[in-house]
Amino acid sequence: MTHRLDRVALGLGLLYLLDRLWKILAVVAFFRRPPPPVPAQWPSLTLLCPMTRSPNDLRSVLIARATLAYSGQHEWLLICDRADVATQAICAEVIAAHPAWSARIVLVAPDQGSTMASKIAKLRTALPEAHGEILCFVDDDILLRPDALRILVPYVMQPATGAAFGLACYTRWQTLAESLMSGFVNTNALLSYVPVTYLVEPFTITGHCFALRREVFTAIGGLESMQKRIDDDHELARRVRRYGLRNVQTPLVYDVDNRLARLRDYHLQMRRWLIIPRQTMLPHLGRRERSAMLFGSLGNLLPPLLLVLALVTRRRVPWLSLGSSLGYVAATQALIEHAYLGRAMPLRQALLLPILNWLTPLYISLLSLGNNTIVWRGQRLRVQRGGTYAIIEE
Repeated sequence: MTHRLDRVALGLGLLYLLDRLWKILAVVAFFRRPPPPVPAQWPSLTLLCPMTRSPNDLRSVLIARATLAYSGQHEWLLICDRADVATQAICAEVIAAHPAWSARIVLVAPDQGSTMASKIAKLRTALPEAHGEILCFVDDDILLRPDALRILVPYVMQPATGAAFGLACYTRWQTLAESLMSGFVNTNALLSYVPVTYLVEPFTITGHCFALRREVFTAIGGLESMQKRIDDDHELARRVRRYGLRNVQTPLVYDVDNRLARLRDYHLQMRRWLIIPRQTMLPHLGRRERSAMLFGSLGNLLPPLLLVLALVTRRRVPWLSLGSSLGYVAATQALIEHAYLGRAMPLRQALLLPILNWLTPLYISLLSLGNNTIVWRGQRLRVQRGGTYAIIEE
């Protein structure tokens, strides 16, 4: 029996090695693809930036946007709640400090029964003021790197492209909650999103930063009938595909300044990331897409299984297989950070790798057993199956 368990441990370790190998090879191949040709004339852009009260460093986010490199005309719409004078003051300060930056503030009244406007309400209010040939939507915690627009726009300009989007790199490590979140994203994002594109065409959009040509956005219905939806990115992706165009994962890497003071904040954000796709995206996926998602995620469960086997048997072979799985993670992460993310995990945070590798998948599995309520920026919401939501309390 003990020798059989040793073989099981060796088998699980080998499967995990193969899982990491095919994923890292997919990432390497993805970033080696030649980019689309640069446009002969860069199109005009409107970047729509909904702002909602947040603990994130909005000033740094806006300064990064004010100094972006782009050869065409571009305008920025900073969309604020009418009552959120603190956010408006930061926006006005950065605009005044960068007079060449073509940015202006758009004010939005709160939704009925709430103290602030939803993201969809903000965008719908600002869209009539958008003049660009390309519409780019950027969340308020995203720090775009200097060449971000030059990377993204050539993909958007391809005739078969409906929407184009990038990849996140989390940059906050000051608290334990931030370290767990940044470690989770940076060890999983590229190895989750990129390999799946080799199995099925992207069926959703990463909503942090994405862009569409104006004529495509108009043709697919824009944000019409989305007032009560929380899944604008998933719904736009579905509309793009129904229209016969593609959602395109690009090699654009952007930074996310996500401030989390307490472990409870980390827990609430992980709940949102699990519940929103479960309620709004999964019901619309076909068998092939569900199978691709399952195939891409099953490897994450192998280290926790090895941990259980090592603890139960207390044998050398399971412990060696478990340690090897951690080595695979450390090696692939070092490559990803050096070659693609351009940001390294601080050395002391590397001590969290066993937690991220062995325990976080179990934690996510437990989260999946919960109900469909989330907390987002001071509001408790109930997310309904299909994409709508209801405010429970402020």
